[in-house]
Amino acid sequence: MFPAKNGDCFLIRCLGETNTNILVDLAYPSTYREHVKPRLQELHNNGEKLDLVVFTHVDQDHIQGGITFFSENGESGKATVIEIGEVWHNSYRHLGVADSEGKLDENQRLQVQRQSRYLEKDDEASSSTVSGKQGTRLGALLYQHGYRWNQSFGGKAVGFGTEPVKIGEVTITVLSPTQAQLVALRKRWKKELTSIFSDIPLTEDEVFDDAVEFLSHYMKPKGIPNAAKKVSGVSSLKALAESEFAEDPDEINGSSITFILEYRGMKVLFLGDAPPTLIEQQLREVFPEDEFPIHFDAVKVSHHGSKNNTSRELLACIDSPHYFVSTDGKIHGHPDPEALARIVVRETNEAVLMRNLYMTYPTTGAKAVDRDDWKKEFAYELVVPESEKSVVITLEKTE
Repeated sequence: MFPAKNGDCFLIRCLGETNTNILVDLAYPSTYREHVKPRLQELHNNGEKLDLVVFTHVDQDHIQGGITFFSENGESGKATVIEIGEVWHNSYRHLGVADSEGKLDENQRLQVQRQSRYLEKDDEASSSTVSGKQGTRLGALLYQHGYRWNQSFGGKAVGFGTEPVKIGEVTITVLSPTQAQLVALRKRWKKELTSIFSDIPLTEDEVFDDAVEFLSHYMKPKGIPNAAKKVSGVSSLKALAESEFAEDPDEINGSSITFILEYRGMKVLFLGDAPPTLIEQQLREVFPEDEFPIHFDAVKVSHHGSKNNTSRELLACIDSPHYFVSTDGKIHGHPDPEALARIVVRETNEAVLMRNLYMTYPTTGAKAVDRDDWKKEFAYELVVPESEKSVVITLEKTE
């Protein structure tokens, strides 16, 4: 887990005779430059590559660092940082937004480009820039540099409904987005693009890949505002766990690529920013009823530990000894103590005697549940770095 400010950035290394490396999201330029790039250069020098890069959805706290990375990495096959096998990233071209075929004329194209231009910023809250450089966004870079883009899905949207993807010994089962989430996102993109570019036809021109990323940066999310937290005086962790739940309705979060990664008898659940009812529905599509609650060796908690993305109903379907929460809490106050309480206020079992909550930063939400009496009563532990550095978790299959 890389220090990703309020975003996500994970490197998964499946170690064997031939290692498989998968990067999930890339937060911000500073995340990439300070933490991810040195690690990728180590892998490259060791003769390894990134077999897969997954951008779960187009929110800036998941993809901005990817723009910097692919700008530096250059052409596929001539990588300057590290070779990449394939990239999963759902953009305009995969959603069927276009009303007509063909390209825009030069003036129309320039208008969209000017409106959608990317200006690299130092971090999510800063108006300063690292380089002052303006350029294209992630989709345009993948297209221009010839990366294998959604190739495992025939160049269409990454989503539920196909066979699991095999990468060496690794198996990846995509749970979402489903067709319903892709349709909802397509409607939202079309509405927003039509509003901003009212005199320009929506064609198959690749310039619109930049445009939807531009929109994701400026559109107001449909998420539910967090109420002011007054958890310092809360005397019951159980009361926090049983607090009222309202689900995140945002279509962009709902379109997150979520998946199960399996390797040598272990499986890890990555939830992006997805809503819990969708994940519960999809787990029931994949697993027979007699396997519930499903045991995972680790779970990446949805939406940085938002209370609107982790429900007791979903947690009744899954369990794990290891839960990953990525955020510094500075923008939206995540993780919410209510979400952390829901994860741990449950009975333990033979497979899960202790639940470990791994954080990337010592957030207010994490500190709220960092009480020895609660940790003893509900058998959980917090793992929080003392300084801004990566958190390394090793999972091994035990017989």
